[in-house]
Amino acid sequence: MKSMKEQKRANLIIYSLIFVAGVVATLLLLPVNLVNVPLLKPGQVSPVDVRSPVSITVVNKEKTEELKREARKKVLPIYRKEEKAEEETLKELQKQNYLSETEKSLTEELLKSYYSRGILSEIPKGYTEIEVVSQGENKVYPVKEFLTEKEIKEQLKKDLEKLLKNREKAEKLYRSLKIEPNLVFEKKRTEELWKRAESKVKPVYITLKKGELVVKKGEKVSPEAAEKLRALRENYYRGKGLNKYLSLFLLSVALYLSVVRLYRILSPSAYNLKNILFSFTVITLDIFLIKLSTFLAKITVETLNLPVEEKLIYVPVVTSVIFASMFINKKVAFIHIVPVALLSGFNLSKPEFLIIPTTIGAIFSAFDSRKLKSREVIYRSAFRGALLTAVSQVVLLLYYYGFNFNTLFWLEPMLTLAGGVITAIAVNGLSPIITSVFNFTTDIVYMELINLNHPLLRKLVLRAPGTYSHSVMVATLAEAAAEAIGANALLAKAGGLFHDIGKLKNPQAFIENQVNGVNIHDKLPPEKSAAILRSHVEYGEELGRKYKLPQKVIDIIKQHHGTKLMKYFYHKAKELYGDKVDEKTYRYPGPKPQFKESGLVMLADTVEAATRSMKDKQFDLDSFIHKLIWETVEEGQLNQSGLSLKDIETVEKVFKKVLSGIYHNRIEYPDDKNGKGSDKGAGVRR
Repeated sequence: MKSMKEQKRANLIIYSLIFVAGVVATLLLLPVNLVNVPLLKPGQVSPVDVRSPVSITVVNKEKTEELKREARKKVLPIYRKEEKAEEETLKELQKQNYLSETEKSLTEELLKSYYSRGILSEIPKGYTEIEVVSQGENKVYPVKEFLTEKEIKEQLKKDLEKLLKNREKAEKLYRSLKIEPNLVFEKKRTEELWKRAESKVKPVYITLKKGELVVKKGEKVSPEAAEKLRALRENYYRGKGLNKYLSLFLLSVALYLSVVRLYRILSPSAYNLKNILFSFTVITLDIFLIKLSTFLAKITVETLNLPVEEKLIYVPVVTSVIFASMFINKKVAFIHIVPVALLSGFNLSKPEFLIIPTTIGAIFSAFDSRKLKSREVIYRSAFRGALLTAVSQVVLLLYYYGFNFNTLFWLEPMLTLAGGVITAIAVNGLSPIITSVFNFTTDIVYMELINLNHPLLRKLVLRAPGTYSHSVMVATLAEAAAEAIGANALLAKAGGLFHDIGKLKNPQAFIENQVNGVNIHDKLPPEKSAAILRSHVEYGEELGRKYKLPQKVIDIIKQHHGTKLMKYFYHKAKELYGDKVDEKTYRYPGPKPQFKESGLVMLADTVEAATRSMKDKQFDLDSFIHKLIWETVEEGQLNQSGLSLKDIETVEKVFKKVLSGIYHNRIEYPDDKNGKGSDKGAGVRR
């Protein structure tokens, strides 16, 4: 179990990896533009011939806005007559007590003349006529017939000075009077009418065919050509705004987070930092390969001038699915499908064209890692996935276009088959690098190990022939048992062949390599003998690393004895030294088997060593095997191996079947007394 601190550290690393992967995926997913569309203004001279890189139909914003302005102009501003404005102003005049009745009367006549002409509250820019609503009737008048608030302020001051012939009184009255307009602009109503008029305007479209000449080199750019260039740039460079960066980044992060979550749900046994890093790497690799392959496909289509919408071109690549099948398991392969299909389809105008076919094809590309016996499996897997993807594409095209066959019907399947070839080549080419970087091993590597031509096995034949013979038999038993319970038979066989390579350090210390009945342990103290037996595990691990054996095989070398007690030497020590003997001195260093194949090698080693050491072959083989296996189980050596009781029962049956061909006759097997008996032979030879 990890400590809380280690768990927090692991989580921090994983979240950091998600962030980095999200950034990389975002950069990879951003649109790549093949043609530069210059930004030219009307009147400028074009330095190059500019042709449309794509077929587009977009709204001509400038022309459409111009038509909307014209429609708006036809709708005159609406004004209502406000009778109370004049009354309020005249009331205010009567309150001015410093004026004589004559002055008030003259001023009243002046104000009435203003209101009779009409005072406008405001005039929208660009209008020379207005529509006045009065007593249920609408009439159109020129703006020049009316006074504006600005004009009133200027005119009133002059008229008061002439009328009152007293500058101070005129100034005071000017400041006191508030001239309210009696023709009030109905802004809300007018704007509604303007919007209604604008909505009736049909958009003006700019239509450009792929390859169409927009402006010639050396020509002055017309307003129409400038608008076409603007529309092209806006359409062609769409996707480089901050919102696109942010959206892609958040989507990428969400999908990488989903990978981590799916690991925990679907394959918790495979959930570790190394595998998460591996998954992020190969998923990002797929996004890169899809992007690169699609980029090259677009250049080809551009060169051949094929009538295909650029945003429907893509090349599906699913190396991450095959890599996961090879190095981890099929469940993780299915996990990889989600981000690869969704992220890669994000830039298509019809994302389902990539997401649906790629998902179907990727599912059929996944395979059981135990079936990886040769490189042909990779090619078959890639081709099977590409074929199903192509079929799915044709079905989708039929759905969208019916039987109106066009270029897409043959182009997309061809690109998909090309993607299958790219997938197979990339997997075969990169698998050695991934194997080295992530320390993975495939069954192909195990197959190379079990051909008996490995330098370590050849040394074993020459220097420790007895150990070699024993190892071959252990490998046979472990392989048969692995096949019976569904474990990795190739790993079990490779582990069986190499589990005792540490005996090369001192071959004569093990009974199977001794000749003429000379046993060096007869003259050695038990603690020395125990140290020699322990050392073959440590030296085996050292040799495994030196010869770069797969980590799983090295683990089997370390674990094949677990923490078992060397009973013969332990009891011999107790006879010599009494009960003060430290039991740890006579135990193997461990650890106990941590996976099924390691547990199978332990059982095969135990059974084969014990049966071989029996000089009298007339014994009850079935009972003997049963006793040896269940002693190992009861000792707790297999608790961490993942082997179930049902698996162990199956293993027992397999061992009995294989060994019954060697040991036919059966008599009663003598019980072990005081921990001795068969342990003497077994303990010394192992």
